[in-house]
Amino acid sequence: MPPTIFSIALDVPLNRLFDYFSGGFVAQVGNRVVVPFAGRNLIGVIVAIGNQSEFPIEKLKPVSHVFDEVIVDSSSFKLLNFCADYYHYPLGQALISTLPLRLRQIKPAVSRKMFAYRLTANADISLASTKKVVMQRILTALQSKEEVTEAELALISATWRKAITDLKALNLVTAYEVIAVKASLPASATEPNLNDEQKKAIECVLALTHNFKPWLLYGVTGSGKTEVYIQILQHILSQKNAQGMGAQVLVLVPEINLTPQLEARFRSRLSQFPLVTLHSNLSEGERLQNWLAASSGAAKIVIGTRLSVFTPMPQLKMIVMDEEHDGSYKQQDGMRYHARDVAMMRAKQLNIPIILGSATPSLETWFNAKAVPDLTQKNGQKPQYGLLTMTKRAVENAALPEIYCIDIAKSPTENGLSPLLIKALQERINKGEQSLLFINRRGYAPVLHCNACQWVAPCTRCSARLVVHLSQKRLKCHHCGHEQKIPLQCPSCGNADMRPVGQATQRLEQTLQTLLPNARIARVDRDSMRNKNALTDLLTQVHNQEIDILVGTQMLAKGHDFPNLTLVGVIDTDSALYSPDFRASERLFAQLMQVAGRAGRADKAGQVLIQTAFPQHALFHALRAQDYASYADELLQERRVMQFPPTRFFALLRAEANDFSLVHQFLNQAVNLARGLKSEVMIYDPLRPQMERLKSMERAQVLLQANTRAALQRLLKVWMPQLRALPIATKVRWSLDIDPLEF
Repeated sequence: MPPTIFSIALDVPLNRLFDYFSGGFVAQVGNRVVVPFAGRNLIGVIVAIGNQSEFPIEKLKPVSHVFDEVIVDSSSFKLLNFCADYYHYPLGQALISTLPLRLRQIKPAVSRKMFAYRLTANADISLASTKKVVMQRILTALQSKEEVTEAELALISATWRKAITDLKALNLVTAYEVIAVKASLPASATEPNLNDEQKKAIECVLALTHNFKPWLLYGVTGSGKTEVYIQILQHILSQKNAQGMGAQVLVLVPEINLTPQLEARFRSRLSQFPLVTLHSNLSEGERLQNWLAASSGAAKIVIGTRLSVFTPMPQLKMIVMDEEHDGSYKQQDGMRYHARDVAMMRAKQLNIPIILGSATPSLETWFNAKAVPDLTQKNGQKPQYGLLTMTKRAVENAALPEIYCIDIAKSPTENGLSPLLIKALQERINKGEQSLLFINRRGYAPVLHCNACQWVAPCTRCSARLVVHLSQKRLKCHHCGHEQKIPLQCPSCGNADMRPVGQATQRLEQTLQTLLPNARIARVDRDSMRNKNALTDLLTQVHNQEIDILVGTQMLAKGHDFPNLTLVGVIDTDSALYSPDFRASERLFAQLMQVAGRAGRADKAGQVLIQTAFPQHALFHALRAQDYASYADELLQERRVMQFPPTRFFALLRAEANDFSLVHQFLNQAVNLARGLKSEVMIYDPLRPQMERLKSMERAQVLLQANTRAALQRLLKVWMPQLRALPIATKVRWSLDIDPLEF
């Protein structure tokens, strides 16, 4: 009988699988294994099992160990194969990178064990002593329901463990292991009344739940998109298949800070369905535990950030992607996937619906939903997504906020704040209402400047300036993490008169404390929210009316619902208008619309004040009218004329090394190879990005542009193996980014 051979995916930068002799182990596809590789042991996953290999059998090494659990199912393999192929990334690295850290380690994956308890068959309850009150309470609970969990036992008595041990000794109770799922909160007693737009959106989606159908839920901020999700998911989760297994749903959010509030809403309204979260703020034990609950089918709702799109879910019946326009869904290292595109492919492969929700959809999604005529398509149109529009706020009497631009040429700012904005803040404090000041820059000031010789503090490792963190008396680079003490005098000319220039969150907080000494002020940025529960605690304070003014970055710009917040002030937006990035105006509009949406979400009128030197700019006109649709259509026309996405398709080859000459050689050889393939793809000359040096690495890049996705992929399939074969490719760090968001 021929030997059994395992084809195994390994976390190595080689675009192939590796054959190993079974070594007497019995296994199945999806098992985790330990194998010898290049003098060390590695974790791998079995992708195929057979009896043949391209190498002689005697040259194959045996696997060292096989773990019992199947960690990758057939639908996950299908999705990962697509991603590895589309993003031109080694399958082994793609697969292993999607697993929790404890499944990537060479040891059994141990998570906290949890048990449930049942009465044994024919249990004689009279054996239990009636004097032991806790035992009697547990038995009473077990008689009223089939099983009792540890969480339920803890509610019966703090000494339940001793009582359970005694009951097991009397052979009255049997314990069995279950996958730990956090207990849900009691269900909310009241459901909000839906308006006609919400009802229509729910009806449209529920009419087509058994097939692949993408929906864009385009609703203004505060229009009740979350309530639409909840009511749709309630219907989906109530369904069972022929085997009696309940459905699962995946809810994607762009950032960790949106998870607590969304989780609380889902737990209160969908309490009968076990829910887990997956994000980087979890401990490794929690992440593994939640991942196992999802992959076993025990967790019915999974709320997670971008990596969650790969989580195995055997009964997945719907995907919801909240704030689908957000750039955080794009992975910027390793396999540079976009979670929106991967989620769309996963829904298509599973033949299930997917909902993309946003008040400011990405132009790619808007393009598909509007079916804009496109000459690159034979039929003249792009495939359609279902478009569900909600133009009104969900709370009765809640109107969209009024948006005004403060012309800082006519109303000059002092320490970053104009007199009009200061007056508006004071008025809100007098009324007992809350305000939010948005500035997307943390630290004290972006620049330390010498008045004598115009020196500014540079980062020695990056093409960037060091940011002043005055409270710590440090200069920090927000790109590479380098930091140093604030010098007492100018290193260039010796002048002692050096000043921080510009505004950031810490300086704004200090200014407000001086101007409004009675105000209760809280700062929200990555520096102040380092502790695990800091953001949750702060949101609780806001809801309890313990804070008057929030000063924050984009951590506060979306998703949060503050009923008493009636004023939003926006500081220093103009820098984005100068950006060379063609997506900058799209990003700025989305960001401003999102942060403006925090105001006036209840029955109190909201107001947004934006400080700018360009109040007549087209972007601000559209923003004041709160007309995203018209502005997005204008941007699409610009993109078509300029031949930019979404009407064209890009790939970006990036390279970096300590020595720029190596980067230059590699990219020039790459360009020559690509141009020699004579494809329809436009290959541009190598260029240096705006950030020429990052973390002491010299950088450059090559842009590829195509009229169709297929033409770009045809070139890449031939070109990538040629690049990997170049001798100089091993001397530089290089990567390919398909559909890049940033240049």
